[in-house]
Amino acid sequence: MLTIAVLVAGCGGGGERPTLETERVEGDGFSFAAPQGWTVKRGTRSVTVRPGTGPALASVTVLTLRKRYVPARFAQVAVELDRVTTTLASKLRGKVIARRTLLVAGARSRQYDLAYSSGGTGLIDRITFVLRNTTEYYVLCRWEAGDGEPAACSRLTATLRIR
Repeated sequence: MLTIAVLVAGCGGGGERPTLETERVEGDGFSFAAPQGWTVKRGTRSVTVRPGTGPALASVTVLTLRKRYVPARFAQVAVELDRVTTTLASKLRGKVIARRTLLVAGARSRQYDLAYSSGGTGLIDRITFVLRNTTEYYVLCRWEAGDGEPAACSRLTATLRIR
């Protein structure tokens, strides 16, 4: 695995920015930069990385779409993804706290932040749907709400590459 240094945004003004040492993690037709030292678990169609114990994680899962995705229909697809994500948040007894459209791996994608509790711990799931032809890349990053977004999450979609 290739090790690279990735600069992440620092807080406040001026000064040096911290460096996050990462390694390139490969999956079934994709790769992304994960923090060095995080545990990597590979499934048949997924890769999950974790810093150790606790709920924090970053993952990419490859799913097959029933119909071919047509980028020209993004607005209609976004409405359906909004509905699906709102239903998921409801099942988790949480709520969608953010939704946005962004460019991931060269494709217009839809991203959501869901807030919910599990086992008495407040969690945030950032879910990004990246669609290409008949494939969905379900990109998930999770963290404890009180800890703030880990640098690994901000880098996940920025470093995702699809082959």
